Amino acid sequence: MLPEDYLRALTTLGEVFASYERRTGRSAVLVGGAAAAIYSAGEFQSGDFDIVAFSDDDFQKAMAEHGFLPEDRVGQLKIGFYHPDHLAYGFQQVSGQLFDGKSDEHRVLAFSVAASGTITLPAIEDLIADRLGQHVIASPTDKSRLRQAIYLYRMALEIDGEYLRRRVQEEGGDLSLLDVANLMEDEA
Repeated sequence: MLPEDYLRALTTLGEVFASYERRTGRSAVLVGGAAAAIYSAGEFQSGDFDIVAFSDDDFQKAMAEHGFLPEDRVGQLKIGFYHPDHLAYGFQQVSGQLFDGKSDEHRVLAFSVAASGTITLPAIEDLIADRLGQHVIASPTDKSRLRQAIYLYRMALEIDGEYLRRRVQEEGGDLSLLDVANLMEDEA
């Protein structure tokens, strides 16, 4: 289950997403570990929220409009934003198109987090592919992204296998790692 403070941060971010969409006519998309945390209902936690938004200026204006400040805290990387009501979390706009333009933006999933806010997530296949691709470039001892990919794959109600195969290949991951036997070997 997602912690209450995480849900409050999501609510505030949902308001930012709504403002951004009013400004641009496009949806921002929450990606990475935060998207995995939501899809897994808190099985995995993430202290940062990575967001893909088409227009930097409009996104920054929407963040400021809802009380987000440029990251300037001691001990934090000076990138992205923080919110005084959600100090445990960092918020960063990642550049470029959603998965470098390789994902199908018609597959995104949007859900309401407040009366005036919606969070948009990538398709489960895109997120699995991203986690597998991130696993490849992570430290050899860091299996967190692989565990996320396997969990997401196993919990998904429906997977478009052809789309998943293409996206895993594009992200540089290894589809065979989703095999349950590999999971058991990794945990042994």
